[in-house]
Order: sequence, then structure tokens, then C-alpha cells
Amino acid sequence: MKRVVLFYCILNSLIMAQDIQLGQSIISPDYIEVEKLKPTKNVIVIDKEHIQEKGYTSVSQVLNDIPGITVGTSAWGEIDIRGQGADQAAKNIQVMVDGAPITTLTTHPYQTNYDVIPIEQIEKIEIIPGGGSVLYGNGTSGGVINITTNLKTMNKPINKIGYEFTKDKEKKYYTNFGTKINDNLAIQLNYSKSDKDWYFIDTYSNTEYFSGGFNFKISNNQALTFKYSHFEEDGQFIKNISKSNLEEFGENYRPKYSNVTVGIDENGLKIQEKKRRYLSSDREDDTFKLSYVYQITDDFLFTIDGFSSKGYFTNNEDADNKKMEQETLGTKTKLNISYGNENSLLIGTDYFKQTANMNYFDYKLKKVSEGDTPIGNQYIDGDYIKYDGKNTYKKVPYNFNYERFVKAIYFLNSNKFGDFEFTQGARYDITDWSFDKNANDGKGKDKSHRVNQNYEVSAAYNYRDTGKIYARYERGFTGPDGIQISDKRLDENGNSIYVKTEAEDEIFDMYEIGLRDYILGSAINLTGFYTKTDNQMNRVYLNNSPKESITVNYLETERYGVEFTANQVFGKLSFEEGYTYLKGKSNYNSQGKANIGKVDWSNSGLKKVPKHMISIKADYNIIDNLTTGLIWKYTGGYNNYLKDIERDEDSLVKSHVVVDFSLRYNNPKGYSIYSGINNLFNEKYYGYVGDNFSTVIPEFGRTYYLGASYTF
Repeated sequence: MKRVVLFYCILNSLIMAQDIQLGQSIISPDYIEVEKLKPTKNVIVIDKEHIQEKGYTSVSQVLNDIPGITVGTSAWGEIDIRGQGADQAAKNIQVMVDGAPITTLTTHPYQTNYDVIPIEQIEKIEIIPGGGSVLYGNGTSGGVINITTNLKTMNKPINKIGYEFTKDKEKKYYTNFGTKINDNLAIQLNYSKSDKDWYFIDTYSNTEYFSGGFNFKISNNQALTFKYSHFEEDGQFIKNISKSNLEEFGENYRPKYSNVTVGIDENGLKIQEKKRRYLSSDREDDTFKLSYVYQITDDFLFTIDGFSSKGYFTNNEDADNKKMEQETLGTKTKLNISYGNENSLLIGTDYFKQTANMNYFDYKLKKVSEGDTPIGNQYIDGDYIKYDGKNTYKKVPYNFNYERFVKAIYFLNSNKFGDFEFTQGARYDITDWSFDKNANDGKGKDKSHRVNQNYEVSAAYNYRDTGKIYARYERGFTGPDGIQISDKRLDENGNSIYVKTEAEDEIFDMYEIGLRDYILGSAINLTGFYTKTDNQMNRVYLNNSPKESITVNYLETERYGVEFTANQVFGKLSFEEGYTYLKGKSNYNSQGKANIGKVDWSNSGLKKVPKHMISIKADYNIIDNLTTGLIWKYTGGYNNYLKDIERDEDSLVKSHVVVDFSLRYNNPKGYSIYSGINNLFNEKYYGYVGDNFSTVIPEFGRTYYLGASYTF
């Protein structure tokens, strides 16, 4: 019903607008808010041509090739931008698909999978490293990633088929069909299927993705775009393996068999099956998006996006029983007002609700209670009911329900006076949380009403046609996630209960300076940043007991670094170099010192943040339409845990170099053939090494891939 109301409101605005006749056509970028940031921010743009030429197979693979971004280092599958580190990366990033958020409410027990969009359907990926809080709100200390699919505007329908396989690892095929029905209506349909084997034996991921939509030009100054997508994944994987098991078994490692309870019989006895403890990656998602663009006059551009997604995902050994259901429903509106010669004011609102629910049954020993009458072969043994001398059990329902409702309004003003450019922006954000938890270790429900603000100011000076320097300041916040929003405490009877946290939103101040220029045949970008928070949120146990765990603002953390990129073209040969330096540290603030102060954080640095990352890319056009490429990437070692604690797995955390080779032929008639070798020198390294328990995730060694496509 909510979806019907949402889409009705948008369609009603279209009908009302049709009475106004204007002569101009709609001319606007995909995301006007991103364009507003580019004059005083280094926004990284990766287009589909670059993605195809490098043979990338997933969003994670694309991101992991960019200095300053790591995938799977801070935790399994997590994206870390600008050194957020362990326990922080997941909540300090926003990921959008066609302008709609896909980041989940809670990373426990299941983490967000950002590879749900097939790489073949992506038009471009825009990365805002650090900040963007005025435009995007909560959780942008790390940055924002905006993925644009070929259904964003459908101005140019795509007709393409393709097939690709990676030796012994993956096979996939895809087809895109689009056409213009007439001058005002265009449609696009896409289908992708992939069967992929992971590192360990009997681990895999089989996915299917369908999307379709239309773009309808209502008039010269109005357009309506509708998009639908459906994603399914069936797979199993291994998340935890010790160093000793990895060294002994390698890729042939299999989890041991164990007894898994699948139910209880009429006598209350467990029904068990022997299973290997593989984890499931089953997933399903349906997404709808409706966008309306209205160029009211030459100086007024109005857009509204309505979006809805619903589905589930798993990350455990019991895919049928334990599913995290999730749903997002909301709207984003923007009004851009141009005034003067080169000035503009962007006013926007965000209004969306996200829910996450997991409800399942577990099995507990059946205790004697009033009204229990043992019959037949049942008898009472102490406090428990037994059957034929065996323990009896009962089904116990568990539920984890979260809801976050965000309402926000913001503005971003941009001015240009000669060679100077300025921005000023502010955002007012209201977030209403609610949770209802009934877990093995306690239960409780509560609500939390939170209000916060973001600000930014920036200035740029164009000192020559090719040269610009800029500086910016941003004040943003990161609110608690689904786990941090509730504290586990003891009631008067000594039982654990869940109540809303008393922790405050984490506030960060970010300072950034940058330079862009074209010097001696090289286009360069140089950025330096410093980010500080005095009240970082963390989870702690009270009295070293798991019966009480709470969210606290005990840490003050600073992060700073340098980002550098350069590229050159010498005839048929082109180069691109990138370097990132990341550093930071945490210490207890006054509140933390008063309450804990037992561990010295000051010399430990940030956990799981490589200090140095370097990449060098070279492309050579051998003959017309035939290009070869080489990527050399160095990732430095990092601090896996506190320096005063050593673990066996820490020896696996070391610097490594990976080299990728690619070859591509593009025929002018639409044929393309490409191949390559990833990890050319078979470097052995690890995407994630755990700290709290033995966890090692090895990365692939040398792999070969070959693909072909035809555009018609």
C-alpha cells in the first residue's frame, strides 16, 4: 500500500505539470549533486569503457584497484575508504545504486554484499573519497560510492550480448536489449547469469539478474523513468579458517561434519543431520525506481526519485531458517536554482524508511514448569523433563527487528566570481530508530529519536586554465547501526535486557586541500586530508562480562593522509600512477580514561589500514583497435591488532604486489574479444585476517579469463 501511495503522489505531480508548456529541452547530468562537488573535491569517475578494458568481474574488484580503497581488509567483504579500519569501515560509507541507498542497517549477523549489480550493466561508478555529508547525510566519513546502471536515463538504449569465462573459476553470459519505440519512449531489458567457484573446494556462487525499464519523454522539458530489477543468488562459502588448517589443506579444506538440529519430534527429541558447516550466501532482492525530471524554466530544475527494494539474504549454515529480511522505501527530491552568471542553489530533501528483520526458531532444554505433566516414558530429572533418559527440547522463537526512519532537508550554494569558486552547505537530519529483539542472551524493545546537522564550506582558485587549488571543511556525523543502537544491560533480577543506547552520534571534522593541474604533459591530482572525531563509538563489555555490552563514546581518533594520481599519454602509450598514504591513531578521551583506560591505544595506529598503496597502470595501442594493458599494485602491510598483543595469524599480514595483464580487440562493427591474466606472478596474499579468533581469507592466485561480446 505504501508503494502505491508513493507512486501515486509522483504520478499526480506529473499530471498537474502537463498543463504547463515550455520550449526548452532537459539537459542535466545524471546526478547534479555530484557535479556540485567536483569543483572543490576530487571525485573519482570510472566509466564502463575502463571497466570493460580491464576485464573486471565485480564492483569489489573495480574498487580494490583504486589506491586508498581496500575491499575485505577491515572485515569480510567490507569496503574501506580513507583508512576507517576495523569496526568502523562498514558504518562510515554510503553505497548508492542509481541514487538509492543499498547499505544495510546492521552488519551483524550478516554483512552487506555490494556485488549485487552485474558489472556488465554498470555505466559508471563515482567515488567521493571522504565526506559528502551535506548531500548524503549519516555515515560519510569514509565516503560515498554511486553506481549508475544502464537504466538511469536510457537516453541511448543498449543492444549487446556477451560471454566470459575464467579458467576453473567462473562462467557468465549476459544480454542487453534496448530500443526507442518512438521519439518519446525508450525501453531497456537486461539479463545476466553467472556461475562462480570460490577459493575452497565445494564453495560457489550462482547468480541471476534481470532488470528492465522505460524512459518516457512527457514533453520537451519533462521526463519519466521507471526501473525494475530482480537479483537471485544461490551459493555456499567458508568465512572462517585457521592458519594451521589453511597450511595443511589449502584449497582442499572442507569444514568437518557436525550434528545440525533440523527439528524436534513429537516426544521433544532433537532431529539431527550430519552436515559440513558451509555458510550459505542465498539472497533475493526486488527493486523499483521511479524518477521524474522537470526543467521548469532555464533556471529551475526539479527532480524527484521514488524507490523501493525488498528481499532477504543469508550468511550462515541454515539458509532455510535464518534469513535477514530487508526493505527500503523512500523519496529524494532536488530543486536546482541557477542565478546570476554562474551561481546556483541546490535544495533537497531525503525521506526514507529502512527495516531489517530476522525471525527464526531455536531449541532449548525443556524445563519443568507449572502445568507440565510427564506421561509415557517421560520423567522428571532435576529441573528438566526427560524421555527414555534423553533430554527433551522445545522450540523457542528468536527475533531481531530494526527500523530506521530518516527525514532530512539540505541546501548547497555554489558561487563563481572570476577565477574563484565557493560552496556553502548545511543539512538538518532527523533519524528515528526502533528495535525489538528477543535473543538467546536477552530481549527488549525501545525507540531512539536523534537529531543532527552537517555543514560544509569550500573555496577554489583557478590560477590558470589547467590549474586549480582548493580547500574545504566539513562537519558530519555517523549515527549508530543496528547493533550499536541497543545496549544490553542487567535488570533487577540479573537478566540481560536490551534498551536504547545512551551513546551520542559520532561527530567528525574533516579538512581537505587539493591541487589539480597539467604539468609537463601530466594531468595530476593531489589531495591532503585530516579527519578528527572526539567521540568515536565502540562496543564494550561492562565488568568484562558478556551479560552487559554497551555502545560508548570513549575514543578520540584522527586520520590523515595524502592521495596522488597522475596520467600521461605518449602517442599509443598511456600511463596512470596512483599513491595513497594513510595514517591514524586512537586514544581514550576523558570519558574513556575515566571508565576504562587499561589499554594504551596511542601507539597502536588504526587496525587493518595499509599505510602505503601504490598502483601503476600502462596501456599500449598495438594497432588500431588492439590494446594491451598492465596493472602493478602494491598494498603495504598493516597493524592487524594492538601492538602489545600478538597472534599467530598476524604473520600473514604483510605487504604484497599483484600484477594483472589484459588484451582487448574492439572491432568497429561491434565485435569485442578480450582476455587477461590476473595475479600474473601468482602472489600469495590474504584479503582478510581476523584478530579476535582464527580467521583467514586467502585471495585467488593466478587466473586466466577470456570473453567476447557483440554490440548491435
